[in-house]
Amino acid sequence: MNHRLAMKSYSLGVALVVATVALSAAACIARMGLAPAGITRAGESLELPLGAFRFTERNGRTVTEAEFQNKVILVSFIFTRCPLSCPRITAVMKSIQDRASAHGVVLASITVDPDYDTPEILQAYAKRFGASSDGWWFLRTDKSRLLELVHERFKLSLSEAQPSEAAQGAEAIEHSDRIALVEGDRVVGYYDSTSPEAVERALARASRLAKPAWVKALPKVNASLNALCAVFLVAGWMLIRSYASRPRTAPNADPTTNQQVPRNPLGDLAVRAHVLCMVLALATSALFLSCYLLYHYQAGSMPYPHPGPSRIIYFTVLISHTILATLGVVPLVVLTLLRALRKEFHRHASIARITFPIWFYVSVTGVLIYWMLYQMPAPLGA
Repeated sequence: MNHRLAMKSYSLGVALVVATVALSAAACIARMGLAPAGITRAGESLELPLGAFRFTERNGRTVTEAEFQNKVILVSFIFTRCPLSCPRITAVMKSIQDRASAHGVVLASITVDPDYDTPEILQAYAKRFGASSDGWWFLRTDKSRLLELVHERFKLSLSEAQPSEAAQGAEAIEHSDRIALVEGDRVVGYYDSTSPEAVERALARASRLAKPAWVKALPKVNASLNALCAVFLVAGWMLIRSYASRPRTAPNADPTTNQQVPRNPLGDLAVRAHVLCMVLALATSALFLSCYLLYHYQAGSMPYPHPGPSRIIYFTVLISHTILATLGVVPLVVLTLLRALRKEFHRHASIARITFPIWFYVSVTGVLIYWMLYQMPAPLGA
């Protein structure tokens, strides 16, 4: 009878998890089914090594790959004689200049017309757009190096227009209008400069990448804390199940009153080990919450970077995780702990059987969310 009652209590916790996941999935499918399917954030997650290079900045100083190290840079390609796209691209860069500087992000505009765009001309062009001297670089290099850099390193298009095309109003140099996000020695993403939303995503991601190393390490720390909490929960569950499965001995008689004294569960080694595991799980969860809030205070929220069906899976997991963490784990853990402190062990066990599957699900999905958000490879073709 007790075994069936225990299984029923576990079933209630599992049922709450399953129901929350199902409702979250239904909400995600309904919401994303109504959304346009055509917006694909292609190229916003990359790993392209830049290698060695050498530029001259508008003030005449030399900029090499060494100066890119430990910096996050938003790079655009322009030329000063460009009549249409380049003034627009440069205006976009100007619009984010102050916010980029506030987050430690450098802007760089590379000319694709180095034969004409001397440092003096770039200086005048930069002044025209109100570019700061330290937070926004205007760079040039030899034409042969430029072609190799753009084609082989940045993997972008660059070519001179044919005379017939130029006569029809095409720009003299055809080049990409995408903004490249560079972290140190690699290109990590491209963003469409014609889309205000894409530009905001570029700036937000650049700002996160420019955070101190300890801030950028917090998501991995949080995932590790979630994994550790899950380990403590399983260990504690196994210990208490071991205790519960052992045959009970008769209670002892009090020699002074000759009355039977119930056995104290806390005198059992397995129960004490169970208590230790659950205290460690609680402490780990509390530490996770502190680190989680600190990270989001410092870096803000991280948008899910991948298009396609994986978004439904991710948001289903995220929504169910959030609901069960706030409305399930917090009140249930508090109630379970209070009953244990009051030594109401039977009532403690009954609520703990509901708490355990919910708490375990929240811990495991915390690790899954980290992996999908930060480590999962981009889908093919994205």
